[in-house]
Amino acid sequence: MTTYTSKEILERDDLYDIQESGTVRYRLTDGELGWIDFVRSRYSIADYLDDNMEDNVVTMESHELSQALDDDCHGFGKGVCLSDDTALQKLFFWLYTETEA
Repeated sequence: MTTYTSKEILERDDLYDIQESGTVRYRLTDGELGWIDFVRSRYSIADYLDDNMEDNVVTMESHELSQALDDDCHGFGKGVCLSDDTALQKLFFWLYTETEA
């Protein structure tokens, strides 16, 4: 499985192929790691990323990711306090699917 970088994600207009696969490996940037430190133990998404990270590479599965995002703010599919300009937020947007309430 390919491990994507921030540059690769941000350069793409769409992520349909990743969205369809449902799973992605992504190398977090220093800024994104700082965000995780900031929200750790406050939001489910940080716990999910921590649980699925090794050597600053996170493996995200669409359904599990969506559940973690919905635990924090149901229906928005965004990481709380994370800039919309980050590749990680772009991945959240493209991988998110509504979960059952």
